Amino acid sequence: MWVYVSEPFNGVRVAKAIIQEVGGLSPDNYTELETLLKSICNLIKGKKFFLVLDDVWTEDYTIWEPFKLALQYGAQGSRILVTTRKERVAEIMGSAYRINLEALSDGDCWLIFSKIAFLEKSLQQCKQLEDLGREIAKKCKGLPLAAKTLGSLMRFKKSKEQWKNVLDSSLWKLEDVEKGLFAPLLLSYYELPFTMKRCFSYCAIFPKDYVIYTNDLVKLWMAQGYLNSEENMYMELEIIGEEYFENLAMRSFFQDFEKDEHDDMIRSCKMHDIVHDFAQLIMKNECFSIEVNGDKEFGIDSFHKSTRHLSIAPRGETQFPVAVYTAKNLRTLLPLKTSFSNINHVLPDLLQRLTCLRALNLSCSSIEKLPDEVEKLIHLRFIDLSYNSKLKVLPESICNLCNLQTLNISRCHGIEKLPQGMSKLIKLRHLVLHGINFTKPFPMGIGKLSSLRTLEQFVVSGRGDIGGCKLEELKLLNYLQGALVIKGLGNVIDVVEAENAHLKEKIHLCRVRLNFDGTSEESRRMENNVLILNVLEPHPNLEHLQIYWYEGSTMFPNWIMSLTKLKKLEIIDCKKLDSIPPLGKLPCLESLEIRNADSVKKVGVEFLGIEFKDKKYKGLSASLILFPNLKSLIFWNMKEWEEWGGIGGLKEEDCFTIMPCLLYLEIVGCPKLKALPHFFHTTPLKELCIRESPILKEDCQKRDNGPKIIHIPRIYNIHLNLEEEDH
Repeated sequence: MWVYVSEPFNGVRVAKAIIQEVGGLSPDNYTELETLLKSICNLIKGKKFFLVLDDVWTEDYTIWEPFKLALQYGAQGSRILVTTRKERVAEIMGSAYRINLEALSDGDCWLIFSKIAFLEKSLQQCKQLEDLGREIAKKCKGLPLAAKTLGSLMRFKKSKEQWKNVLDSSLWKLEDVEKGLFAPLLLSYYELPFTMKRCFSYCAIFPKDYVIYTNDLVKLWMAQGYLNSEENMYMELEIIGEEYFENLAMRSFFQDFEKDEHDDMIRSCKMHDIVHDFAQLIMKNECFSIEVNGDKEFGIDSFHKSTRHLSIAPRGETQFPVAVYTAKNLRTLLPLKTSFSNINHVLPDLLQRLTCLRALNLSCSSIEKLPDEVEKLIHLRFIDLSYNSKLKVLPESICNLCNLQTLNISRCHGIEKLPQGMSKLIKLRHLVLHGINFTKPFPMGIGKLSSLRTLEQFVVSGRGDIGGCKLEELKLLNYLQGALVIKGLGNVIDVVEAENAHLKEKIHLCRVRLNFDGTSEESRRMENNVLILNVLEPHPNLEHLQIYWYEGSTMFPNWIMSLTKLKKLEIIDCKKLDSIPPLGKLPCLESLEIRNADSVKKVGVEFLGIEFKDKKYKGLSASLILFPNLKSLIFWNMKEWEEWGGIGGLKEEDCFTIMPCLLYLEIVGCPKLKALPHFFHTTPLKELCIRESPILKEDCQKRDNGPKIIHIPRIYNIHLNLEEEDH
């Protein structure tokens, strides 16, 4: 178990962290320390454990006594390792054995420094700079963070003169212990351009060990006006922010990176404690992070009326600190994952007083209503209302925030519709709606928000909807990026309306989902769906396409083969579809999933994308590769599917290579399917899963057919009854 403690000490948080590390149930609902400690006793009783309590600062023995008693229930041989920067902590913990970490040797500092500083430098450059580098490494005084920071700084300096300037810098002469520790960071900080300095120092607003989400960080920088630069006037603000973050990360101002599974970009990070202290030193009276526990407000003593940026972290159930009212010049207010008991009561007054706010985070705050007073925040550019399940409606007054750039209401499950005046938010760039299932169409005029980069979903109105938006309102939203779900396509009757959506011009969209739900007449639904799908052509750069509830019997839009970058395709709940579209020649397709296509009876050569002219490949030296990059193939609940054919009349391996990269095949709920096609014995399958498909399962278990799948390492729900010599 590894638990980060830090300061100020929070017993409830530490106890919850221990429980989660053991693997116990999420203790989020418990706020009493005694209850949590009893849970720890039960979880570790009779078990040998190794617990690391990392970065302990508190010297109060009475705080540790309940933990010590609870942890004694572990089996003999259990050990607790405490890391601390204070000798007194080791004494009050009653340590049986102490390891005093000395400073690194100059040689070890050099190893860390040189590995980073000489990255991407030639052998000749390394030789020329080595002597200066060893002298700079000595300046680290054995501190690994200093070696890492200085290495990151020197990585971008190529000449001996630049290296000598760093070595001779007056910053090394600072006698103050704290500043002496910060000297390497100061050197790196002073090298930054002014705009980047502001972005770094702003991060002092977050508490220590806080998980910083890079998307939100860039939006907060943008809200403060830190990303407006004349030299980058033609570049997207979000891209400028991403570049600033990458530059700061390369200089070791951030660490503990987590990457996004979709695009491999950095999703989140943290700041080292010393780097955080350094940022707070720079910000002085401008930036504060305070903790509130009942009547105690940690950090409130140093809180100034001139404070510009403030985060508030509660401990357990507590009230919002009214002292915040005095900070009338606040630009940022971030109550972090708060649930203040009086938040609904104080919110109207708070919004009336703090009229200079540029960024406001009310995420997870249990607010039941956003007061009309929100319109007083005329400078507001960023508001996060996410994860407020009790919030049912957004007030029309929010549409008067003409400077608003980011509105996040994701996971506010109670919200069913957007305010009618949304078209007034002309500077809105990010409307974050993740996890909301809108039951009402979007209001008319959404198409006027031509600055939108994030929309995530777009709900088309039906014939009886008054004041709802039409599909063609997507026309001018060409800056949209990331993912977009279009709902209510079953309501669209006019093909021209779909053409006017100009989906192909949304060149930054990576993922699109087309939902053909709606309330139009059943008799016209099938014909309309086919026509609408044919004109909703996405840009060729699209990587992920989902099609839901399509009512057509065929699905062969004239643009399907233009999706040369498509990696993932899902066809879900298309119950009238009687043939699978030809997909075999899509060059980048890696994952294909088809579910609930109840009318499909046969999957044949057309699925592979083979045309009559392709059969002339027979006799040629080169074969045609079908599904060249497909790795995962899933079929679910295809009740009428009986036959899965290969390439009739030809020896497949002589003329075609089929699915040469396929690793995973899953077939579930296909009770009439008789057999797998012949070509599967040549695929490099690693996993095969067949469930609720008795005929197919029986066929695979036959002695004659077993060898076709015996090469697959992991086979689920199939028992091969073969003789010993056949294995």
